[in-house]
Amino acid sequence: MNTIAFDIETIPNTSLINRLPEPEVKTGNLKDQAKITEKIEEAKKAQIEKMALSPLYGRVCCWCAHDGENSTGSCITAETDAEETAVIERAFQLLASDGLIVTYNGTSFDLPFLYRRAVLLGIDPGEFDMPPLSSLLKRYDNDKHLDLMQVWCGFGQGQFEKLDTLSSLILDDHKVEIDFHDFPELIKTEEGRNRILTYCSHDVELTHRLYNRIKGILI
Repeated sequence: MNTIAFDIETIPNTSLINRLPEPEVKTGNLKDQAKITEKIEEAKKAQIEKMALSPLYGRVCCWCAHDGENSTGSCITAETDAEETAVIERAFQLLASDGLIVTYNGTSFDLPFLYRRAVLLGIDPGEFDMPPLSSLLKRYDNDKHLDLMQVWCGFGQGQFEKLDTLSSLILDDHKVEIDFHDFPELIKTEEGRNRILTYCSHDVELTHRLYNRIKGILI
């Protein structure tokens, strides 16, 4: 069976910053209005930093896939719905091909984020012959999707480990270093987009190599 390692990268949807809910701030016994305002501003900053983790307030900015030999990917060139829609549709076109989708934490993040963004953008994965999200997240069912992080921890029975931790100890390799906060600026230039794609591409290569190491042993 053809195996496709898959990963996405996300950024905050800056057009929605003003639509974030008011953060809950516990001021305790604070009476100083300046300090209260400072705590509120800190809470809002923390909200903005977490936007990229929510499909409601974030965007898919990039995806990459690796089939064991070659890597491919797509990155938005601007923070617009049209750009993101095109990138997500390309991802569905690739993933719809017969084969096993292998991810690292794809059950909790990558696939739910991708599908939920599709809902928000009016994309129907079924038009690309993709199954409903629920069929990709079935526990112990690896026919279409295999989450290596879940496999390694025994589907919640053990401690979750980061991709970089396993790659370092099993493959003697590491993730590419990059600052996620730079992504919104990086997508504006070809050089910046290539940096994101290089980062994401190496992740899927590591994921595919890990899959080959544990295949036949843990799965």
